[in-house]
Amino acid sequence: MISPARLNIPVSAHRRRTVLVGLVGLFALVAAACSVQETNAYPVDLFTEMHYAQSQRAQEPPRLLPPAQSVAHESVGGPTVSYAVPEFKRRTYDPVIAGELYTVNCSVCHGLFGDGSGPAAAHLTSNESYWATTNGSPYASPANLLATRGTRTPDIWFTTVNNGINVMPAFTKLLGEEDIWDIIAYLFDEQTGLGIAQ
Repeated sequence: MISPARLNIPVSAHRRRTVLVGLVGLFALVAAACSVQETNAYPVDLFTEMHYAQSQRAQEPPRLLPPAQSVAHESVGGPTVSYAVPEFKRRTYDPVIAGELYTVNCSVCHGLFGDGSGPAAAHLTSNESYWATTNGSPYASPANLLATRGTRTPDIWFTTVNNGINVMPAFTKLLGEEDIWDIIAYLFDEQTGLGIAQ
């Protein structure tokens, strides 16, 4: 290496040039590392990121296509385009399906035969239930559906089941309309529906 004294360059000026060249090089390296290309990879990989590596991409789950009948969030037509919601169609009543829907969703409170003697009834009427401790008295026993089925129309029953009442949840968040209508039809079905197995 040639000494700065031989080239008649003062030592302090040589150091300044060396430091300046080093800083420019470091700046260029950092700038190159921070610029992102279209491939989402850094040109100079100072900080390796696993999700950019091809070996990691091979382990990602496959991208699923949207369902065939899904509606795009944004459409070509703009905000003035509206989609026609198909009219609700009730399915053909099947007492087996309706009975299963009732058993799974209603019998825990109203009992298998609709008489209000489900397993949750003892807790609801207990003085130690959450309802009792927050409202000062226990909740009344769940309704006897057999005794009350003639007091309301199917539309009123639908509204009650759909929106919930007191401690009964709103089934609109749990069941589809056709399921709720099946349960109501099962409640009013005196041939093959609720209460026949007694």
